Amino acid sequence: MSGCYVVFHKQLGDLLLLEPALSRLRAHHGLPVCVLTRNGHAPLLELMPGLRFQHGLALTPRSHLYCFDHQNKSALRALLIPARHKRAILPEKREIAWFHRPLFGDPIVTELGDRYVAEYFWDNTPVPAPGPFRPPRLNCPSDAWKPPGFSNEPYVLLNATSGWQHKSWLPERWAEVLRDLHAEYGIRFVLTSAFTDWQIRHCQEIETLAGPFVTSLASTTSLENFLWLSAHARMVFTVDGAASHLATAFGVRSLTLFGRTNIHNWHYPAARHIALQAPPSRDGICRLRDLPVPGVLEAARALWMNI
Repeated sequence: MSGCYVVFHKQLGDLLLLEPALSRLRAHHGLPVCVLTRNGHAPLLELMPGLRFQHGLALTPRSHLYCFDHQNKSALRALLIPARHKRAILPEKREIAWFHRPLFGDPIVTELGDRYVAEYFWDNTPVPAPGPFRPPRLNCPSDAWKPPGFSNEPYVLLNATSGWQHKSWLPERWAEVLRDLHAEYGIRFVLTSAFTDWQIRHCQEIETLAGPFVTSLASTTSLENFLWLSAHARMVFTVDGAASHLATAFGVRSLTLFGRTNIHNWHYPAARHIALQAPPSRDGICRLRDLPVPGVLEAARALWMNI
């Protein structure tokens, strides 16, 4: 009986970081690898070879199921799926709930620590590895996913927000960086964000302060549009979030700004992908508002000069 089930209901970027582990399952179990995840994540799975978004209740029996998060919804769906062997792979022991052992046996938990999330899940996926670890990869989106009426002029994508407001850099600092880069290299910038009011306001402020060479598509793009824009950008500037992981997976040069998040968990070091972390405050917390402009400009120039 070929194929397997995977259950995972976390954020878009988290699902992308699971791609190496999913490829490992595909190599061992064969097709199909049916992924039960959030409905909105289906377009991302279309860019992962051999993976299939599982619509509705899974009824076809498979030999194995793998659950990679601790959420109640994931456990409930895993309970209802017809699979003989069910395993849970979790990052931290504190996430183990009372229902995990009856459902999955002993969860696989070696503690994330300072490890890169994608490599952690790869290392702990309990099937033989087809080769060494490599960071996430995605196929290039179809041009059918291009935003309607979007210009073919080269651009740098700026995704200045994530799901948490504390991860945002100050609009006036983004605007200063964009103005300087435009003056030096004539770069055109495209802004994207999700749909909450504060994200839209944040992008509008950057656009207003920077000038007419910045076009904001904040709240107007679908996930398909966002994936296309990420894949076709000359570079991606972003705060810690999905856009950073997408740039890595598409092979697009990127600059990611980190605040209090553990940079080792969420960034895979490479010459094409630079990450900067804010300096710690007196209380030891790294707040993105404390990250100065000069270091960001220097990193952005280095990326641009090496395209």
